[in-house]
Amino acid sequence: MSSGIFEIFGTRYYTHGFGLLFVAPFVLLLAASLIRILMRAADGKPIKWYGPIFFALCTVAMFVAVFWDVYQIGQQATKLCNEKAGLHVYRTAEANSVLGLSGIEHWSKYGFEFLEDNSLSKGKLRLFMKDGKPAYKKVDRFLSRYELLITRKKLTPKIMTHQYQIIERSSNEVLGEILQFTIDGGWADMAFYGLTGFTYTPWKCKGDGMGDASPIDIVKVVLKPIHKQR
Repeated sequence: MSSGIFEIFGTRYYTHGFGLLFVAPFVLLLAASLIRILMRAADGKPIKWYGPIFFALCTVAMFVAVFWDVYQIGQQATKLCNEKAGLHVYRTAEANSVLGLSGIEHWSKYGFEFLEDNSLSKGKLRLFMKDGKPAYKKVDRFLSRYELLITRKKLTPKIMTHQYQIIERSSNEVLGEILQFTIDGGWADMAFYGLTGFTYTPWKCKGDGMGDASPIDIVKVVLKPIHKQR
């Protein structure tokens, strides 16, 4: 189990436990009130339970206030990770190019003839190898039949989805996809990081299918270079 992830009855909860810092003062006050009662009992004095009961209720209330959102995040994240995260391949296809990729040196070794990309500064580009070196040219339209789409969006205030899809451009059919989720901690954990300035890294739910491979490698799982198939 990764650091900060606790599994209880099949549900994973995400917290580094910094919320206990908010609960600790009430626990100490409860302990002090109980010690006082024991001392009074040892001296034969009347015992009054008002203090311990009050601090016990405060402790429970603070614990709920601190960890309630951890409970909710855990319920939501576990359901998403179990049902949607991971690699999903619906069909494979042959292709000699892909829209939405760069790094022509790497992908030409895999077998693609060219790549296409939409650059914010240069417009529509076709990337290829020329005399053993990367080259590109501007084009008016893309020729690639398939496209890699990368989408990131907030599902809840604490959970973000990262979706990598291979689609057929003419029909918008999804041939395969990888879904991953990043998960933030509850308010107490985030408050601790905000106050201390320590670096915070969200938890990531990758699901099954790709292991430690890059999500971009969905391209290799779904699309096979045409000449490699012959």
